Amino acid sequence: MVKVALVQPRSFHTWEALNIGYLTSRLRASGYHDISFYSGFFDSDEEIVEGCKRADIVGFSCTSPQMKHALSLAGKIKRPDNHVVFGGVHPSALPEDVLKNPCVDAVVVGEGEQAFLDIVRGDLERIVRRPLIGSLDDIPFPDRRTVKQERNIREAYRDNGKRIAAIFSSRGCPFACVFCVSHAVWARKVRFRSAASMLDEFEQVVRDWEIDFMKFSDDTFTLSKKLVMEFCEEKLRRGINTEWGCNIRVDTTDEEMLRIMYRAGCREVWAGVESGSPRILEDMQKRITPEQVRRTFKVARDVGLFRRAYILLGMPNESLEDIRLTEDLVDEIDPDMVGFTVLAPFPGTVFYDEKRHRDVDWSVVDEYQNDMTRTVHLTNDDLRCEQRRLTQKYSDRLAFRNRELARAHDSGNERT
Repeated sequence: MVKVALVQPRSFHTWEALNIGYLTSRLRASGYHDISFYSGFFDSDEEIVEGCKRADIVGFSCTSPQMKHALSLAGKIKRPDNHVVFGGVHPSALPEDVLKNPCVDAVVVGEGEQAFLDIVRGDLERIVRRPLIGSLDDIPFPDRRTVKQERNIREAYRDNGKRIAAIFSSRGCPFACVFCVSHAVWARKVRFRSAASMLDEFEQVVRDWEIDFMKFSDDTFTLSKKLVMEFCEEKLRRGINTEWGCNIRVDTTDEEMLRIMYRAGCREVWAGVESGSPRILEDMQKRITPEQVRRTFKVARDVGLFRRAYILLGMPNESLEDIRLTEDLVDEIDPDMVGFTVLAPFPGTVFYDEKRHRDVDWSVVDEYQNDMTRTVHLTNDDLRCEQRRLTQKYSDRLAFRNRELARAHDSGNERT
């Protein structure tokens, strides 16, 4: 029987390895049960390497910041008689580049369930790409026990005082925001689960893991008003009282939707505001307006929802005047939480340039800080100063990562 080990490499913060959970459930449904899982957030390098020694196939799921750790582990794990596979956002964006590393035998591009199953069955292609799965309702729920979700739940409880888990209602995003890498995996096609399927998993996770709060991890939960309404009505009908939160777009919500979401237990909405400058929003291809932001944040506040705003600094043409417009908009909408990120030229975005960025150490780059981004008007130091100024101004409502960076700066331990 084939022995499989799956690895989530280390990065800046931990999250549930639901993508690996989906791979695992698909393998088990196909008769493969000798599967182990290791996380760089919880397991030492020594534990991971030792645990992977017995595996015939070792799979890594990687974002760009995870690649350095993944390749370091692969170098210690690779043997002539095993097969090392990389998948996830970064390998999907740069498959040929990843395959240049002698420790990598194959790369999965895009959606992984069928491609990885084929590899376990013996497919020896170097780049494995399969058509997107037609019906998401046909995919088994992620195997949360194999990926040891209890560890993530304990982390969430420590940080928030709640047992929190995540779930997906869809895959993909139809929009073309220039800073996003989602399309590297899902293309521009959006597929939705049925409301019944979502709620079946919702109920199961709440029951099996004693969850207090559920996060929808979709790029945008509110793409289909019809589906949102069906989900909320069915959740109310089933009497599921567990509260939840989700990402929204300000141009795909209205008062009717937000009110029924609140009635159905939604207590938090998280929106990509990004900028208060219309010209910068246009450069982002965000396809929203400041007026839509104002309207949605006002309605959400009136409904009783906790509102988080995502802000992005560092677009190529951004000036101090544009940042002031963003600051004015944040003051006006008065979000309950706000995060200030800095544009990062990750592989898969339109800003990635092979010549300029090929040798970047992505392990020290995340969406909150880097030493590369500058604009026509602002240096990287200027952007960092603006980010620090804004995080100080809104210190009473900062996103978790901004709080960490602010503490590091105050203590003199800020990463450069």
